[in-house]
Amino acid sequence: MKVVLAFDKFKGSATSQQLNHAARQALNALEGLDVVCVPVADGGDGTTAVLASFCQGQLVTSPTMGPLLQMAPVMAQYYLCDDGTALIEVAAASGLALLPDDVRDVMRASTLGTGLLMRDAMERGATHIVLGLGGSATCDAAMGILCALGAEFLDKDGHHLYPSGESLEKIARIETLGIPQSIRDCRYTLLTDVDNPLCGDNGSARIFAPQKGASPQQVEELEHGMENIAALVGEDIACCPGCGAAGGIPALMMHLLDCELKPGAPYVFARNGMSEALDGADLVITGEGRLDGQTLMGKGPGFVISMARERGIPVAAVCGTISSDFDSAGSGVSQAVAVSDGLPIEVAMDPDGTLQRVSQAVLEIVRHYC
Repeated sequence: MKVVLAFDKFKGSATSQQLNHAARQALNALEGLDVVCVPVADGGDGTTAVLASFCQGQLVTSPTMGPLLQMAPVMAQYYLCDDGTALIEVAAASGLALLPDDVRDVMRASTLGTGLLMRDAMERGATHIVLGLGGSATCDAAMGILCALGAEFLDKDGHHLYPSGESLEKIARIETLGIPQSIRDCRYTLLTDVDNPLCGDNGSARIFAPQKGASPQQVEELEHGMENIAALVGEDIACCPGCGAAGGIPALMMHLLDCELKPGAPYVFARNGMSEALDGADLVITGEGRLDGQTLMGKGPGFVISMARERGIPVAAVCGTISSDFDSAGSGVSQAVAVSDGLPIEVAMDPDGTLQRVSQAVLEIVRHYC
């Protein structure tokens, strides 16, 4: 019996690789199994680690800014491939996980630190930046990134603006003369795990800013800012699916640089060997921290489920929790197990406990199919 393990991360608890490894170790208790592990990511946190596992290069640690100006410097990591590609995540320097709940400030949060990481990579010879957009604490439409790369944002009176969400609606002019030619010549691939546009009811501010601490009034201020950005970049970019990802990062980057916006899951799955792993498979087990209505809309496990279903392979899911808007039967999942339902948050998020519960659930599922 061939079993494919294809876990995405359990955010804050365990990585894709850790979950796959723990589940594989648990299956050693059973005989006659051919177990194949496939790491999963979709442009969110953990994408760099998954992509780096298929590349030759080096992990680089660099000091940079966190999402808020008053924070101590952050030691962030990215992966520099031998072919000149740098794998970087917005979450590494500008991530929500870097901020305690009581200091979140989406109006002042900036992607400056991410831009400094990108600049560091280019100074080390990178000619292609692959940027995973998930997990940001920001809603600045890439103002911070572009300031770090040499751009200047001015209001109607010619005054310089600090690159953060509260400045978006004040932008009257963008000065790009300070962007070096080497940065203009670099190629940028933006990976997103959502398809939201920049503005509107399904846009960046109204959908994601509340998760980053924005009040209803701040959401409306940010929406006005995104409408100003939309006027600057044009409808083709503003309405592009995914342009609202990570606080609207794709908008200004696509307007000013050689950028390509891509869904993260297909990009990763074209490189992680999933198609080959499914050949001859009898069962696929996937999962992430939370199964919900978004899982089947561009998320890594949703892509696993879709690929398995197309080949008629049974697929089970092991997750932390299952939202009421996840339709297990309609999704094609034959079995869905939530291993952290009802547990206190500190217990549910404990890495060792998570790996143990996931391993036990996987073992029981495979025993049922044997």
